[in-house]
Amino acid sequence: MMASDQFIKYYQLLKRMTSQLQSDMQSELSEGKKIKMTGTEFEKRVYDALTDAGIKEENIKHSAQKFPDFIITDPEKGEKIGVEVKKTDSAKWEVIGGSIYESLKNNIDETYVVMAKLGGNNPEVRFRKYEECIADLKVTHSPRFSLNMDLKKGEDYLTTHDSGDLLKLSGDELNKRIRQLLRSNKSTWWSEAETTSFTEISLEEKDAYFVDGVVLFPEVFGGNYERFTPWLIYSCLVWCKNVRDVFSAGGTQKITEIDTFVSAVMNRTVEKIDDVKARIDNLTNDEIQKFWKKEYAQRSNKIQIWLSLVKENMKFSNKLIENNKKLDNYKELPDEDISEKIKDTYCGHISSLLKLHK
Repeated sequence: MMASDQFIKYYQLLKRMTSQLQSDMQSELSEGKKIKMTGTEFEKRVYDALTDAGIKEENIKHSAQKFPDFIITDPEKGEKIGVEVKKTDSAKWEVIGGSIYESLKNNIDETYVVMAKLGGNNPEVRFRKYEECIADLKVTHSPRFSLNMDLKKGEDYLTTHDSGDLLKLSGDELNKRIRQLLRSNKSTWWSEAETTSFTEISLEEKDAYFVDGVVLFPEVFGGNYERFTPWLIYSCLVWCKNVRDVFSAGGTQKITEIDTFVSAVMNRTVEKIDDVKARIDNLTNDEIQKFWKKEYAQRSNKIQIWLSLVKENMKFSNKLIENNKKLDNYKELPDEDISEKIKDTYCGHISSLLKLHK
């Protein structure tokens, strides 16, 4: 917890800053300007307001990918406060917050939300302690907090559910606590009313899960679904009786361009190469760290990293090896050499296709 004198100092600073931001936007509105901006544009306004308030640029760390958006380090005490920036176009002070897995894990003494509400008659800006405006725990692709700046003191989710430990746990203990809280709700992602069977979703959705699977979990190329299965259930609210069918439908196929028999997942990846390329391009740094276990990847080498993971995880059935033995490319080669040649040939083919789909 931040010392009381420092707490007062930054509380007053944020109060002045939000008041000035609100005043500026209301002045613009009175001059006939439309108050419409993206979240990124509002972040820029907040950053400028922080520096205008006297905080030196070298004491502000901005992260577009991680929580919170800004970390301010006090030059005297070394204490840190976080500023999470939110914007809503509605007339309510409600937004979906960040993933629970990201929240308050940066050794920050105090974290605040600075939110702009652009709906209604006048734009408004408020700030509040992050935990005081956590309204609920919801699942939208992953467990997230929903935020409400209008909550009365003591009405926040952490207080009403006696779950302040959420902000201190990590790893398996955090996952266990999240599941416990979600199961305790009257209507949760675990109930039959909330979950969906894979067989009942549209073909478009099935294809999307296939693409997510091969990109986020390259081990599926070797028939390993240990990470994909819980992700499909816990993050996507989709239950599948036989997860193998998501990737293996169609069986062994021959790709004529490379004169090689490949598994179903390999062949479908070729068929969905446009979508695979787009998913790789759009990977966030958080996803790269979480799913690929890599610290960082520039856009230019995401494909190379993914291909290396695919090659590393590939495994082939005896039937696939035997089919390739019948082809001129693989005749008289030992099984181990056949496996390596299939990997090299296939990954080279995928690399060429991805370069064509820029």
